[in-house]
Order: sequence, then structure tokens, then C-alpha cells
Amino acid sequence: MPENLKQSFMESSEADVGNEMEYVRYAVEIERTIHRLHGEIAGCEDPKKVAMSVMETISRFYDADWCGIIHIDLNVGVWTPLWWYDAKNGPMAPNICKEFELSDYCERWLECLKNRVAVKIPDVEKIREENPEEYKLYQRLGVESILAVPFWKRPMGLLALRNPKRYQNHGSLLRLLNHAIGSALNEFFLMETNKLAITSPRIEKDTDVYISMFGELKITTSKGVLTEQELKSPKIVRMLVYLLLSQKSASAPREIADAIWPHEESDAPGRNLKGLVYRLQQSFSLISDQRLIESTSHGYQINPKLNVFTDVQLFERKWRKALNANTAEEKAELLKKAVELYNGDLLHSASLEHWIIGQSVHYQHRYIGAVTELLKTLHQDRDYHCVHRYAAKALAIVPHSADIYYWLIHAIHKQGHSEIARCELRTAKNRLLEEEYIMLENRLSAEAGMI
Repeated sequence: MPENLKQSFMESSEADVGNEMEYVRYAVEIERTIHRLHGEIAGCEDPKKVAMSVMETISRFYDADWCGIIHIDLNVGVWTPLWWYDAKNGPMAPNICKEFELSDYCERWLECLKNRVAVKIPDVEKIREENPEEYKLYQRLGVESILAVPFWKRPMGLLALRNPKRYQNHGSLLRLLNHAIGSALNEFFLMETNKLAITSPRIEKDTDVYISMFGELKITTSKGVLTEQELKSPKIVRMLVYLLLSQKSASAPREIADAIWPHEESDAPGRNLKGLVYRLQQSFSLISDQRLIESTSHGYQINPKLNVFTDVQLFERKWRKALNANTAEEKAELLKKAVELYNGDLLHSASLEHWIIGQSVHYQHRYIGAVTELLKTLHQDRDYHCVHRYAAKALAIVPHSADIYYWLIHAIHKQGHSEIARCELRTAKNRLLEEEYIMLENRLSAEAGMI
């Protein structure tokens, strides 16, 4: 038998087994099982397939109903299965667990995880009186017995067996193959991180997090980018933006829920928010080793240990500096940087919702003001090409600004393209309110030969 197996057996508490022959059979079967498994996964480059093969092997060895990787988030207080093998229905079969479960009733698991020891419950009926809430959880999940071993590196959790019918007191194989599961998980998350990898000039350190909220939400770190689509949850996106825009150090779950979803009736906003925070962290962990949102005694907050900055903050900063610029050239450069940050309404997917519409309108007006000021400044320098370019880009974002149409048509006319200028005027007539169009037409008429 390989030396590492012998050492594992010697170090385990299983040396005092009552039936020596049973233990010998157990040890022999372990070696044969590992030999067969090695043949199955040798050369497999898909870490998830490797993990599934390992869990299937474990499930068959222990004759268990289910084998799965349980991820536990201690900060939020929830747990959920990541990957699993169902003995009856196969890998990733429909699961009886909720999307996430609260860890409030799993103190035994948390204690074992903390002390890095196995969870062994040969018969859950024995804890019925001692831990009634934990027992109810097991009843709901169809658990009669449990055998699980912890893993405490990123991610943190348990490799668990539900209803093992063989070798219930012997966890050596589970501990050995736990390392294979951990390696597969790490490789999988590394591959997922590499898919998101991108460089950004705004990111200098691992603690830098740049979040753009104009248009589509994007989160950028030194390891990559997460988009709104990749988060796959409008509620997660809204919760994050609410916290980013909040002036408070921490926001209570009820406050967040009442602000964003006032018409949704919920007796447990805390539970719902826990789920959203947990799912956000699952995605964010692909591009950072830190937490993005922390749970505190006062509620949820953006992690103060991270240098989180947003396009909204940068836009405001560039705009204010431009207003106090010493030269027209400096003013134009600052305004260019400001307007380039604006890619649409503040969180466009929610910009008309009650909780954000005020700020969305404010920044749209601020953007139109910045663009108009930039176009004026560029016109003074007779840089009509840049006036044309910035005005056209701005109208693609805010197609209802008579001021921006004025500068666009003016610049096109100054470049000698009168027919194109008239074409843009016709477009403006279709997009602007009647009174706005009349004002635009009168303004252009004041310029000799403009229309």
C-alpha cells in the first residue's frame, strides 16, 4: 500500500476499530478504488468532470444517496451545494436544497469546519431532542445520516455524503479524495477567472475595484471584469448600485428592501438580502480574493479595505475641475475625460425606477451640460471636426438635446457639408418636441446661410 495511505490511516482516529477484518477489507477496497479512479480521470482536462467522477466514486464506495461540495459563506451566514452527484439520478440532478440555506441551524458544521474535523452523524434521530432546528433541516432534506469532511482554503466548505450505508465511521477515503476535489475546484475557478481577464489603466493594485454605473454595470479588478449580464440577477445589480450610491456607512436589510422594492411584501428581507450578497460574492470571487460587500451589525456595506471607485465619482471630479480650469485647453481636456465616462443613463436597466430616477435625470442633465460646454470650447478653437465627433456621439446617448443638435449642424455646415447639415436638421425635427425644434431652427437661421 502506498506510504501516504498508511500515514493517513495511522493519523486517523479509526485505528481503534472494533472489527479488524472489516478494517482490512476497508483498506484493501480503498486502494482498489483509488486505482480505478486514477484510470478514469487520467488525462481529463475538465476539472468539473474530474470532480464529478470523484464524487461518483465516493458515493458508490460508501453506498450513499448523494455526494456533494457544500460551500459555506461565514460572513453572510449561508451555505449552498456547488456541485453534486445523485446516486439515483446522476450528476447535478434536481436538488432538494433551496438556492441557498441559512447556516443558523448548522452550528455543528461550523464548529467542525473551524476545528477541521469530520462531521459524523450516524443517525440523525439521536439529535432530535438536542438540536430540533438542525433535525428539522435534515428531515426536509431527506437526511438520515451524514459523513462530511471540511476544506478550508478558497472556497470554504464541506465534502458531504448523505445517507452513507457503508463505512459510516471511516472517513479516510473521503479525506484523501477531498484534496482531489479541492484541486478541481481551484482549477475550475482559475479557468473561469482567466475568461474574465482584462487589463485596465485605472487598476494599479489588487485592492483597486473600478465600477462603472453609467449604462451597463461593470466591475473591474486586477484580475478581470464582471458585467451586468454575467451577474445574472437584476436584484443583485440594484442592491449593489444602491449601496454604492448610499451616503451611509452601512444599510440595514429592511432599508434596502423598502427603498428598492417597496411593493414587494416580505417577512424576511434579511434572508433575501443574504442570498443576494452571497450570489454576488460567488461571482466577485472570480476576479478578487476580497469580499465586495461585508455584513456588519448595522447591515451591509462596501468593503472599506478595498479601494472602490466609480465612473460617477470620476465624472463629478472631472466636471468640477473643468469649471475651475485656468485655460481653455485645460478645460477642454477635462471635459473630454468627463463626457467619455458617460455611456448612458445611470444603471440604464433601472434608470426609470423610483429609487434611482432622480439621480439618473440629474446626471443626464449634468452630462448634457458638460457636452455643451465642451462643444462651445472646441468651437471657439474652430476645431469643427472634434465638435462634429463629440456631438454625434452625445446624440447617440441623449438624442433629445436641441443644444447638441445645434452644435452638430453648425460644425457640419462650417466644414462645408450643407446637404448633410440639412439632413441632420430633418432628423432633429423627428426627435425633438415641436417647440424645441422651432427654437433650434430660429437659432440656426440667425447664422447667415446656415439653413
